Amino acid sequence: MKHPVLASFATTLLASAISLCLYPAHAADPGGQTTTTQQTDAATGAAQPDNTQAAPAQSTSTSPQADQTNPQNAKRTGEEQQPATLSTITVTGIRGSLQSAESMKRDARMVTDSVAAEDIGKLPDNSVADAMQRIPGVQVAPDFQSETASVVVRGLPNVITTLNGRNIFSGVGRSFAFQNLPATAVKSLTVYKSSDASLPDGGIAGVVNIDLFRPFDFKSSKIAGTLTETNSKYGAHTDPTASLLLSNNWQTGIGKVGALVNFGYMQQHYDYNAVWGDFPKLLTDGSGTPILSNGNLIAAPNGWGADYNIGYRKRGEFNYALQWAPNENTEFYVEGLYDWDHDDYDQPFFFSFPVGAVTPTNLSVSNTCYANQLTESPYYGQTICDANGGTWTGNTYAATSTQAHQLWGHDIQNSIGAKWRGQRLNLSTDLTLNTTSFEDNTFIVDTFLKAPITTVWTGTGGNHQNWSLGGAPATDPANFYLNGLFQDWTNQRAKQLAWRADGTYDLNGDFFRYLDFGVRYADHKAQYHGSVDISTPPPGGTGDIALNPNPANQVIARYPDGYFCSMPKTSALPTNWLTGCYNFLVDNADAIRELYGLNPGLAPENPGRFYDIDERSYAGYAQVGYGGELFGIPFDGLAGVRVERIKRNLNAFSFNASTGVYTPISNSTNAPVYLPNISFNWHLRDDLLLRLDAAKTVTYPDFGALNPSISLNPGTINRAGIAASGNANLSPIRSTNFDASVEWYFGPASYASAAFFYRKINGYIQSYVTNVTIGGQAYQLSSPQSAGKGFLDGVELQYQQFFDFLPGALAGLGLQVNYTYINGDTRSPQYIGGPTVISPLQNVSKNNGNVVLIYERNGWSARLAYDYRSRFIDGFNQPTVAGVYDEVVLPNQVDFSLAYDVDKRFTVVLNATNLFGAVLHQYWGDGTSRPRDIRYTDRTVGLGLRFKM
Repeated sequence: MKHPVLASFATTLLASAISLCLYPAHAADPGGQTTTTQQTDAATGAAQPDNTQAAPAQSTSTSPQADQTNPQNAKRTGEEQQPATLSTITVTGIRGSLQSAESMKRDARMVTDSVAAEDIGKLPDNSVADAMQRIPGVQVAPDFQSETASVVVRGLPNVITTLNGRNIFSGVGRSFAFQNLPATAVKSLTVYKSSDASLPDGGIAGVVNIDLFRPFDFKSSKIAGTLTETNSKYGAHTDPTASLLLSNNWQTGIGKVGALVNFGYMQQHYDYNAVWGDFPKLLTDGSGTPILSNGNLIAAPNGWGADYNIGYRKRGEFNYALQWAPNENTEFYVEGLYDWDHDDYDQPFFFSFPVGAVTPTNLSVSNTCYANQLTESPYYGQTICDANGGTWTGNTYAATSTQAHQLWGHDIQNSIGAKWRGQRLNLSTDLTLNTTSFEDNTFIVDTFLKAPITTVWTGTGGNHQNWSLGGAPATDPANFYLNGLFQDWTNQRAKQLAWRADGTYDLNGDFFRYLDFGVRYADHKAQYHGSVDISTPPPGGTGDIALNPNPANQVIARYPDGYFCSMPKTSALPTNWLTGCYNFLVDNADAIRELYGLNPGLAPENPGRFYDIDERSYAGYAQVGYGGELFGIPFDGLAGVRVERIKRNLNAFSFNASTGVYTPISNSTNAPVYLPNISFNWHLRDDLLLRLDAAKTVTYPDFGALNPSISLNPGTINRAGIAASGNANLSPIRSTNFDASVEWYFGPASYASAAFFYRKINGYIQSYVTNVTIGGQAYQLSSPQSAGKGFLDGVELQYQQFFDFLPGALAGLGLQVNYTYINGDTRSPQYIGGPTVISPLQNVSKNNGNVVLIYERNGWSARLAYDYRSRFIDGFNQPTVAGVYDEVVLPNQVDFSLAYDVDKRFTVVLNATNLFGAVLHQYWGDGTSRPRDIRYTDRTVGLGLRFKM
């Protein structure tokens, strides 16, 4: 839908700004002295990620703060600050990039941390998501395709992302998929951990701003590129990563003009294998009678399995920027980004579910005992001990399943804007269009093994489940029979038109220094479609699973050639196993559908997986910058408020569980939020700074979480049905934030800091899994709920230094160390419908840190980095004997990079990740006696070339 009033208003404002911009500024201050634009406070907006303050045409600094000076410095020296012509800051090597990041942190008007320029290129990181882990207080985690996808700031995932200061997102979510953007495209990454009124709201954890290069960042022409070949141990391929940047600017008769284009490409073959144990439950014999050990109940996994993820991923990126400065006070720009993702991967499963079906033999029981936490069990509270080995033989269910995934999508952002800088007034305007889409097509065929089956569980050595099938029946194609065919597809698209106008006015006062103000309008549309999820049985049925299967559906009878592929063994699963080949399923999908009696093409749409949301936001802000002296020591700060009103319309379908009928529904929301902020920066010495910040922030529920409908995936022989729903009654997550930090900058690229943070959180949204019955069938329903009041606090310590005082070659050594301690909990239901308890927050690791040993001298540079994140709660499940949540221990890995400058133009680079082969562990509940997953994280080695001219 077009908005003629908005469009007309935006056009009029932009035209007025253009007219104003074509006139140079010559205003004088009331005192009769000419006031240069660089005499405003360093906190007048230079640190804002939205870059609303127009830079002088001659300023080409790579630091967003470098185009302004601090009047406090002039007061200290007794000298009036004079206008300066700023030259390009050339970031060279690790030291230069760390110094640039240090300057960004020091000059910011709030608590921030950054990674700048070649600091990313020098690290063994392919994507922005990987580079984020180098920033203090930021924690990352991989997804099931072995890729860094989860990014949390100080334990909270509620982060809003901006690109060159403008909101950007992926799919129908509110966050950006950082893994979509190659690190080679990025000039700097800045995490804003405290807030001011000029920042876009929507992230209680903070704001992550990604700055891309622009042509005015360089003196003149610039050509730079990278080419790297990376070998993966498990992926068993060598894949290229490449980038190319072309930039130039010219002095012309109409002013300074610049143009830049940048290309990036990443390719990866991956093999991310997991071996798992299903949820722990009360151990019974074949008749359902509990088995006892020394009078105590026994817990054992419901079953065991493996889940491999074998794929081929390609990602591309293109960004451009055009800049025009008709005079030194004015700039116009047009810039944009296009990234795309294509991922084809095979997700084969191998599993056995004998527990409770037959009586075990060779049973062994550990000394790990606890109170049974399954609240709905008649044995709740009784002592239960974990088993650690056994054998089950009989008519039990074991199977393999091939899930063929095809994923593709893209993010696009284009923007046009103008900046004007006067003697006392700075203005800017920006119009942005974001579009994004993502599609996922999954085709699954299940096959089961003829019984009898012997499942051998040898315990949890190595903190993982160790299991196999006796006699290795999964290596013989003749033992497999067709089971269900399952299809799934999703299609998500979103678009946002956003316009903003910002300004800063120099108040020229002794206490009140400047005024920031601005408005923003955004119209965000998100639409989601998904297919019916149902397992279709093979023709003629399966027979008696698994003792007397239908012989007509023996796999080699239906598909005598080309169906099976062999999967590798692991330390947890010491035998190979067969499953359907990815290419066979993809290439013969319609023929397989025909065999199962289905129509060709994709499955029909499920109304329960549809929603269409239109969310309009209207925001305005004003804040004053102040400054003075306290006990003879200069200070400055901000005080302001941001006001935003959200108007949201939701269209979806409600589900009647008794009739099974979907009915269209609509829901509307119209609510304001008020977000005050205040900060105080006390410049104790030229090199010592105290910051105090307080602000209110808000995070809105994800669009999918608001869909009240229910999608149903009926159960199969080995599991209950799966159901998912949103919750239209979710409230925004609100947080009152307090931050304090002391920062000591004792040398170039050298500093130490200590920060304390406290978040008072209300309505934190967490997902729960609940056992329900719908239409007479058992389902595990996953749905989000707003929790009660909670808190999160912590301490963040940083230290960075180059040891120039050491003799000889040792003078090239440097060290980065950071540590973050986080603690938090919230009042929430133990499970949906259950009692309210105080529970930990999801994703929060108490201990987090990085240690990086650096060396740079005589053309050599090297980094050895260790990243640590302690155990954290991954999610809340259906109640089990071990409780209601599972915990993750990440592969805290060591990465290494080595580079040598052949000359000023060419550098040879060697990168290696996960040097010691760290793996991911996941557990049911606390402790280590109930492993859920072990995931074998890949190890990579890359050799590449960087060039610039």
